[in-house]
Amino acid sequence: MVDQNNKLSVTERQDAFLAQWASGEGIEFASPESKAAYQERAGLVADALKISPDIKRVPIMPLTTFAPTMLKGLSGREAMYNPEAAGQAYFDFCTTYQPDTAGAAPMLMYGPALETLQYNLYKWPGHGVAENLSYQFNEKEYMKPEEYDHLISDPTDFYLRSWMPKTHGALAPLANIPPIYGAMELPMLGPWLVAMGTPPVQEALQALMKAGKQCFDWINTMGPILGQIMASGFPFGAGGATKAPFDVLSDSFRGTTPLMMDLYRRPEKVIEATQRLVQPMIDQGVSGAVANGNPIVFIPLHKGADGFMSDEQFQKFYWPTLKAVMYGLAEAGCVPACFVEGGYNQRIEYLGETADIRSMYLFDRTDMAKASQVLGGKVCIAGGFPVSLILTGTVDQVKEETKKLIDTAAADKGYILSIGCALDEAKHDTMKAFVEAGKTYGKY
Repeated sequence: MVDQNNKLSVTERQDAFLAQWASGEGIEFASPESKAAYQERAGLVADALKISPDIKRVPIMPLTTFAPTMLKGLSGREAMYNPEAAGQAYFDFCTTYQPDTAGAAPMLMYGPALETLQYNLYKWPGHGVAENLSYQFNEKEYMKPEEYDHLISDPTDFYLRSWMPKTHGALAPLANIPPIYGAMELPMLGPWLVAMGTPPVQEALQALMKAGKQCFDWINTMGPILGQIMASGFPFGAGGATKAPFDVLSDSFRGTTPLMMDLYRRPEKVIEATQRLVQPMIDQGVSGAVANGNPIVFIPLHKGADGFMSDEQFQKFYWPTLKAVMYGLAEAGCVPACFVEGGYNQRIEYLGETADIRSMYLFDRTDMAKASQVLGGKVCIAGGFPVSLILTGTVDQVKEETKKLIDTAAADKGYILSIGCALDEAKHDTMKAFVEAGKTYGKY
């Protein structure tokens, strides 16, 4: 990663990290042609993120989860239990459809490790969901209102001793261990270690070690295939991922309905908690980007969409801490890439406030003409292609819609062609038509 301890401005820092990533530094390419292809594809993405007038073509970045594996005939369960087959499916997706970025196969996670941890934050194929389908979030009230102060005072301690025991059945005994601060001095270390040595806690730690070993073996199987994807000329669309603080609180901790009531019952606690989560979310995104040498940090946006809250509530509870996370990422040279799920037609003007950094907003159901009008030339915009056409449309319909979308959104040279959701399913002919039409109609 680019050295932060210099006198570069924020955007110069981001551009330096983008240039480093686009160069393919550290990748052992399969051939000179693969290196040139990688540099061209990553360069297109970097130019779109910078809204460069020199960009030659609209880059194509389809978001995928299970689509590459299902196109290969793998069930959801096979994808989550057979890393070699899943990795190969992601490789084949790139070579077959030739997009400008590859999807992240680790998004599928490894089923055996989830079993070991007795993970209950999600249902997954064969565990609460049919084996042929994909996983499903299992939202509950995992944090009670009286736990706000614990989260605010010490997010790590809350996460380890309160939240994880509720969402990982095998780790339930961790709720009974004392705070780690008891290990700071010799007289206190003994009692703390005694608690760690109790049979239930030992079993929990053994489960954690087993799941860690399972995931280590999983990535050592899948990792070489991911390396082949880059070596063959395909950059990954993101190096790290994080979340908006409000979404962490709503999705994983309180649950949607309890948190929406909190906006009225304890608004100060909501604000304090989201502010407390800003730095952990920055750290989360930066760590992945640095580890992977890729500055793009994926941020799925959930509860800020039109209909979840009023504009006044968005301005008060959601946007300030999301914006703080984005600016924190940018300070580290990273590029926040927000997946704007749902519609943002009522608050699209806010997104233009990040025009002084490199950022991207990939839209789901937002009016792309309005997005282009309000944000064009200010920030990179992406997405807007309806997933329904990939699944139910014809090749001609896909081509027509792709041309229409590019004509609508790409005039300012800061547009990336993408589908408006993460693909769990796809059809071969329409997927191929989507990418080919993007390359045909996306030339500047």
